[in-house]
Amino acid sequence: MTLNRVLFAVALGLLAHCLIGYEAFPVGDDFAYAPLTEHRANPALFPRDDQLRLFENHARVYEWVYLLGDAGPGVAPVFRLAIWVQAAATAVAILAILHCLGAPMAALPLVLGLGVVVRLDGLGRGDYGGLISTFFHHHNVALVLVLGAVAAGLMRKSWLAGVLLGMAAYGQPMTAFHGAAIAGLGAMARDPAEAMKMAVAALIVAVPAALPILGALAGTPDSSATLDLVREAYRFRAPLHYDPSWSDIGVTTLYLIAGCAGVALLARTDPRVARFCAGMMLAFVALHLVTVVVYKFGLFEWVGFFILDANRSTPAVFVIGPALALAGMWRAPRSPMTWAAGIFLLCIVTINTEPAGFSLLALGLIMVRFHDVARLKPVVLIGLATALVVLFPPAPYSPKIAAATRVALERIRAETPPDALFVIPVSLSIFRHYAQRSAYVDFKLFSVAQPDQAALTRARIEQVARPAPEHRDKQGWPAARIWDTDQRRAATCSRMAETLAETGADYYLRRVVPDEVPPTCSDLPRTITTGTLALYGPSR
Repeated sequence: MTLNRVLFAVALGLLAHCLIGYEAFPVGDDFAYAPLTEHRANPALFPRDDQLRLFENHARVYEWVYLLGDAGPGVAPVFRLAIWVQAAATAVAILAILHCLGAPMAALPLVLGLGVVVRLDGLGRGDYGGLISTFFHHHNVALVLVLGAVAAGLMRKSWLAGVLLGMAAYGQPMTAFHGAAIAGLGAMARDPAEAMKMAVAALIVAVPAALPILGALAGTPDSSATLDLVREAYRFRAPLHYDPSWSDIGVTTLYLIAGCAGVALLARTDPRVARFCAGMMLAFVALHLVTVVVYKFGLFEWVGFFILDANRSTPAVFVIGPALALAGMWRAPRSPMTWAAGIFLLCIVTINTEPAGFSLLALGLIMVRFHDVARLKPVVLIGLATALVVLFPPAPYSPKIAAATRVALERIRAETPPDALFVIPVSLSIFRHYAQRSAYVDFKLFSVAQPDQAALTRARIEQVARPAPEHRDKQGWPAARIWDTDQRRAATCSRMAETLAETGADYYLRRVVPDEVPPTCSDLPRTITTGTLALYGPSR
């Protein structure tokens, strides 16, 4: 690849990010991983938070980037920069794959429009905003490194592919494991010696990151406990993580079929490349079958399948599938299979492409007609990338946290002892980040890969929320919000005092709904009250 092509890919990656928009730190998983990172860096923080302490943080990349920002210009601007770098790296990795497949540069904006700026950008546990997300997430860093490993494997640079896979383990170990299956089966199908080199390099680099996962697998409990843990996996994730809708499964299947059609076309012109691609698609299909057979139909409920997070790597197939199809169509234009691949891609456009993505599709079609981008001077491409940032700034999403909630949590941070322990509403996952205090339990910080931590989380939620019998088996965040309501309704003065005595906590944080007057307790002072939260304690 020439410098001009790389710079053009960077420009397109930035454009895709601009079309998608961004959410500023903190958002989503930041409310779990930021406190985990802070506690790991300074164990004096959250000193009585057992749920946090038992959670093995696998997101080393998140830790490194967070601590870099915390030590310098701030976490938010460093995360912002990381999103730009990730967007550019994603486009460059896709371009490298297309180059190895013999596809023209015009395929790059087409792939971005088909697989990145889309309605469904990942299935189940892979739905973290797609390859180019609105926010920084370590999972997406791992996915970009997996794409780089695929490109290196196609180039027969097995050692480099293995190193990239090993590095991915520091972003998300299970995503790296998927990448090893994808690139490894591809290399195995073409030349087993290449697969061996890839595996050795990946293992050497990834050993420190892989140890927690291996320990979790080795500690898988006995069969009776396993069935309970499987049920908890459904309960403590968004239901669509393990039980995606049939429509979303169908969309993902379209990408798989398009990729398989591309492999069939490539087999006519370049059998060695086609063998590598066939191995990749075999891995994707096997992971997809776990989603359908194990998660959707509920067969073979072994907890290892849930630790596997089989659909976590689906954003990768959302670009690799169209890339294979477009490369095959370009290299074998007169084959009947070309029409089939084109029909599958047209279905994807109709069903899944966002309106903003059509601008990338239009650019790709124009480039098919005028494919002279590679002859542009680098200064023109650098100017284009700068112009995209200036003319199409990514639209920020509005904050989702009520101002009254922020005020309450900031007052808790300022007015309570650093070593205090709080019983909180179980869905209030933002508590640790803003209050910087230990929580007895919350819904979000749950790990299916760590049975002790999972058991503690479930038992403590039962203890403090005491869900109504008809609500006990609800699943996902809707369940957490219902349990919050049960917890608030039951939070009388006597119940709050009883809960504090049972848990050893110092304070009880209670939800407040509009037009509600929180109770006044003689032995439990209400020290902070806002329109959304009321803080009680310590006991007199």
